[in-house]
Amino acid sequence: MEAFDLDQALTMHRSWKMKFQLALGSVQSRDFDTQGIGDADACGLGRWLTANAGELERFPVVRELLPVHVEFHRQSQAIADEIRSGRIIHTEDPAIVAYLELSTGIEAMLKRLDADLRLGG
Repeated sequence: MEAFDLDQALTMHRSWKMKFQLALGSVQSRDFDTQGIGDADACGLGRWLTANAGELERFPVVRELLPVHVEFHRQSQAIADEIRSGRIIHTEDPAIVAYLELSTGIEAMLKRLDADLRLGG
C-alpha cells in the first residue's frame, strides 16, 4: 500500500474546507472556475483511496468513507454553483449545514481509518 499520512490528510481536509469557505465569497464572479471542486478523485485523499482501493477494501470504515467523500465533493460543487448563479446562501442554509456535517463525518472516519491501519495495517 502506498504510504499516506492520515494526520496530514485530516489537516489537508480541514485546510481545503477552510479555503473553500473563504472562496465562497469570490465564487459569485462568473470568472471563478468551479470545475474540479466536485471531483472526489482529484484531491489527495481521493487519489490515495483510489490507488489503494484493493488493500483498503478490507476496512469497513473505507466502505463508509468512499460515498461520503464523493457526496462531500458533490455538495461542494453544488454550493459553489448555487452561489455562482446568484443564489445567496447563508451559513445557516441547509446545504451548508449538510456540507459541514459531511466534513465532520469525513474527519471522524479518517481518525477511525488511522486507528484501523495502526492495528491491522
